[in-house]
Amino acid sequence: MEIAAFVDQYELAAGLYGIGAEEMRRRDQGNNSVRRWLAIRNGNAVGAVTARLRPDNRMFVTFVVRELSAYGPLTETAAAAAGRTLYTTVDEDDRPKVIALTAAGFAREFVAERFRIRFDTALARLSRAWVPSGLSIHTADSVDQRRLFTLDNTIRHDIPGTDGWRGDREWFRDELTESPPFDASAYLVAVDNRNGEYVGLVRIWRNPTGPRFGLVGVIRQYRDIPIAAALLKHALTAASEWGHPTFTTETSRGNKVIYPRLKRLDAEHLGQLLRLIRR
Repeated sequence: MEIAAFVDQYELAAGLYGIGAEEMRRRDQGNNSVRRWLAIRNGNAVGAVTARLRPDNRMFVTFVVRELSAYGPLTETAAAAAGRTLYTTVDEDDRPKVIALTAAGFAREFVAERFRIRFDTALARLSRAWVPSGLSIHTADSVDQRRLFTLDNTIRHDIPGTDGWRGDREWFRDELTESPPFDASAYLVAVDNRNGEYVGLVRIWRNPTGPRFGLVGVIRQYRDIPIAAALLKHALTAASEWGHPTFTTETSRGNKVIYPRLKRLDAEHLGQLLRLIRR
């Protein structure tokens, strides 16, 4: 098995990702920080690893493999090139992949539980949520992007798993303008009309496989005001019109705010998502 740095071998690699070479090339445009390596056997790509530096200064690697034996050499190559700790995620139920990544030097660091929730159940529980006096809710495409960027960073600092987040403005702009799952109707911002301060946000991604609840959060000095429930109610109402009866999400038990609320929504447990670390 040969490990080769990816330059422009789109025709060779595209089959691993289940898309055409031109589509893969288009998706890579503008992602200058992405690094990728291919595992090649007998002239065919049998695996790939892509490394991306997240805004919380964590280097995440994602694998696409056809042969489990590719995990080891791909990991070694990425680790040597990065010269830093690597992170990756895997579904706990994917035992062959968990075993292969463990053998490649990864260890469990963080666990998030995955849930599926019915819109009608969640909205029934939120039926009495209201927008407190003096506050208003706006879509993400109608607010100042620089201030939304600052709000996003502030909220992420208090979320288990994204501590240390230092957002990248270009990455954030791309997420709001070029990301297919972005839908402004369910990406909302709460504003204090008295001083113009951005105080909270909620986002639900419009993924092809169905809506995914990503985040709801409020800055610390406004957490005694029930704006989070109002944000969530408005976003879920919008997302419920996308043609799916349910939405998915994940969170850790360490999230003392969101986790117990999800449990009260009769959430269906879908398993656990592991974050692994290789120091």
